[in-house]
Amino acid sequence: MERILVLTDFSDIARSGLEEAVRLAEQLGQAEILLLNTEETSQGADFSSTGGSNFYMDISEGDRFVVAILKRNKERLQELAMQYSSERVRIIPFIQVGPVQETVDVFIHNHKVDLIVMGTSGENTFEEYFVGNHTEQVLRIANVPVITIKVGDRAPKEVRSIVLATDMSEKAARGIPYINALAGKLGAQLHLLHVTRSRKLEQKRHDMDAYARAHGLAGYELAAITDSDTEDGIKRYAAQIGADMIAVITHGRDGIKALFADSVAEKLVRESSIPVLTINRREIAR
Repeated sequence: MERILVLTDFSDIARSGLEEAVRLAEQLGQAEILLLNTEETSQGADFSSTGGSNFYMDISEGDRFVVAILKRNKERLQELAMQYSSERVRIIPFIQVGPVQETVDVFIHNHKVDLIVMGTSGENTFEEYFVGNHTEQVLRIANVPVITIKVGDRAPKEVRSIVLATDMSEKAARGIPYINALAGKLGAQLHLLHVTRSRKLEQKRHDMDAYARAHGLAGYELAAITDSDTEDGIKRYAAQIGADMIAVITHGRDGIKALFADSVAEKLVRESSIPVLTINRREIAR
């Protein structure tokens, strides 16, 4: 069973991530959504997903305010879970208290999360790419793939066609087993794409086919196209074939730089009108 983590601050952007996660869970068939809200407080707290709270008795007035927020957020989480749950999709709400990076890192490990899904704003500023004040921190420590969807875009009801953009490097090939597995579970057609400035496209296609076969890519179609701008070429090709998702493998750097290591991943996450699956090479090397 796939375990999909969705972080929420109850914004419209967060809701777009939840709705995309629900669509994926329905298509996967065997999946559950872990809906997580995090808060920080100077005192420890334990707040369960099923009711009840156990707080230290000597909390400050400021923390009493946080407790009130937590209780309200618990109600909102339960409302969201009830609204989006169905016979096919189980949504489990959680509230966690503590520093965001450590809290989410531990949560991912303890709950064996397979995938994170989140909404993006599509804004031009770095800080506004992702929902909430803490999402950047989450991405710094997330060791699982991330699917992003831009708020306001019309997401496909099902993912039946995935464009896997590749530079044909050995490091990028580490993501092929994950892509194979996901495409198989979704019943999606894989389109291996290489964007180049070279005009020798026939040779590129030959190289791509050898690369795909050598690394066990399953059931793929391949395309090599010429474009001076890689991300624009990816978006153009995805639109041309009516793709439902774009997949990219980023460079294995630390922190948020892992996602924004190159302008290709950055611009796709910000500008793509369809969901973008981002896999950090550092994740799949483990």
